[in-house]
Amino acid sequence: MDFQNQQEEAQQNTTRLVALLILGVAAIILVVAALLIALLYYGSGDFQPLTAFAVAAPLTTLGVTGASMVKSSQIRSGGGSYVAASLGGRKVDFNTLDPDERQLANVVEEIAVASGVPSPAVFVLDGEPGINAFAAGWTADSSAIGVTRGALDHLNRRELQGVIAHEFSHIRNGDTRVKTRIIGWVFGIAVITVLGRILLQQLWWAPRRRNREDNSAMLMVAAGFGLIIIGSVGTLFARMIQAAVSRQREYLADASAVQYTRDPSGIGDALIKIAAMGGENRVQSAHATEASHLFFSSAFNATFATHPPLGERIRRLMPDWDGKIPTLDDGGGVPVDRTPPPMPRPGAAWGPSPFPPIMSGFDDSSRSEPVMPNPGVRQTFDGPSFGGPSDAHIEHSRTMLAQIPQETRNHLRTKQGAVAAIVGSVISTNPDVRPLELAAAGQILSADPGYVDAASRLISDLERPLQLPAIDIALHTVQQTPRAYRIALGDVIQDLERSNVEGDLFRWVLRRVVLRHLEDQHDDGSAVHALTLLQVTPEVATVYAVLARYNSSGDGEAQASFDAALDVSGSPSVPMPTDNIHSFVGVDEALEKLSRLDRPSREAFVSGAAAAVLFDRKITAAEAELLRVVADAVRLPVPPLLPV
Repeated sequence: MDFQNQQEEAQQNTTRLVALLILGVAAIILVVAALLIALLYYGSGDFQPLTAFAVAAPLTTLGVTGASMVKSSQIRSGGGSYVAASLGGRKVDFNTLDPDERQLANVVEEIAVASGVPSPAVFVLDGEPGINAFAAGWTADSSAIGVTRGALDHLNRRELQGVIAHEFSHIRNGDTRVKTRIIGWVFGIAVITVLGRILLQQLWWAPRRRNREDNSAMLMVAAGFGLIIIGSVGTLFARMIQAAVSRQREYLADASAVQYTRDPSGIGDALIKIAAMGGENRVQSAHATEASHLFFSSAFNATFATHPPLGERIRRLMPDWDGKIPTLDDGGGVPVDRTPPPMPRPGAAWGPSPFPPIMSGFDDSSRSEPVMPNPGVRQTFDGPSFGGPSDAHIEHSRTMLAQIPQETRNHLRTKQGAVAAIVGSVISTNPDVRPLELAAAGQILSADPGYVDAASRLISDLERPLQLPAIDIALHTVQQTPRAYRIALGDVIQDLERSNVEGDLFRWVLRRVVLRHLEDQHDDGSAVHALTLLQVTPEVATVYAVLARYNSSGDGEAQASFDAALDVSGSPSVPMPTDNIHSFVGVDEALEKLSRLDRPSREAFVSGAAAAVLFDRKITAAEAELLRVVADAVRLPVPPLLPV
């Protein structure tokens, strides 16, 4: 991937977007001024263009700027979930018994684990009969995926997987960050049309107001249509901005979805079904105007489309497509398994204490054999994949998730169970340290230390390869807790005893991962990730030295492993540190700074870390997972390493 070209293209796109925004504001000013000229002339008979422009310019500019700022502020505080809720979305409980929603949750979890990306919040747009989906949010942790009711009704699992893979590629590649920011811009210049649509939509759902004898209702209808007509100029430029952001990214996301699933016909058939719906696929929400660039397919039948033509997208995916659009049937052509999932164990209501009294009888007798060898067995693994997961990764993730006992998954999908598991996963297993950390966690959480100890087995008793997928499930559930509680949970983990944990590097780095995910759930789009490797050479050397010594049998091999890591990453040649390599606090601080690297530097850093871990060509399953944890700590999603 040519990052230099990507950066230049991003800069050009930003310049183009700003130019379109300015032109849009100028066009609205002209329209408003023209209307004022006409009103003044009609009222007084005087032609006063200068007066009209003097009034129209500041009012329009302030209106557009104010609307953009208000919308952007709402999105900053609410992230992808706010966007989904504003479009009429209802959050899906992953313990749902609804077969369609359960299938959706399973698909999302599988692709999340395969991608190395946290499971986003998932919403269903019940009022949308068309086939569509979208992703929005500042980071992977604050993102949300929305799926229309029509998509659940008409798509089979294979097609749904293709659509969800498409949306995950937007999240993984950072497209959602750009697209979410654009919503505020677009809302500012399209706000008049949005207000008109909202007004007409409210009238539609108020039968009393639709009475022809109700003059006020007729005036409101006229006002609604008038706002839409006036706002059409802003909407035109909004479509141009959305198209500049969206069109090429949709092709790339289609290609990524095929890479994920190795099934072009899955996403291709979904697009064919969308084409079969024609005008019925229009998104009904009044707020779709400012968010149409987020959707999987165009939200409107507009002259200036925000998405590439459906036919062109289908032919890129399925070159042999004959161009025929069959009649859409509800069955989707492929049977769907409607077997209800097991009933989840009921837990206590969400309250001051996150732990329900149900863990003491936890039974893990249903655990399957591990999907990887014993963590101490050395074997060959593929290196990390920066281009996203393949179908092999998705199949691997499906297998791992299936081996996590259903009872454990049910607990991890409850708020109290997820919090218990997160705390338990970062408490040291060192017998000299564990009682102290349990006592500290129990005191802060107002829970009995013995109870926290029992709750911790949700994740810590799983085989090592299953722990990261289980943590992904728990982190997704933690998103549902109040913001203040998530901050308090981070404080709990921060306050746990940090000393005397030598030999438990995986668990130590895991703390950094959990803290980083909790932090990113609060990201409002203002975080900057622009450091380069040259700016963090001491931190790079600290982490590489720890990995080299952790994975080597002697000083000579450790030095060679360290040098290989520096060489592969392109970092300056420096002596291997000897001071902080036994201080996990030093490693923690180094990873915190490295998490601010830009994307090219993150990939270079993780490539160097892989060189250190893979130096002897054979690594343990525990070492393979450690590499993924280090990558995750610096905000670089990496699929599971596959045995070869």
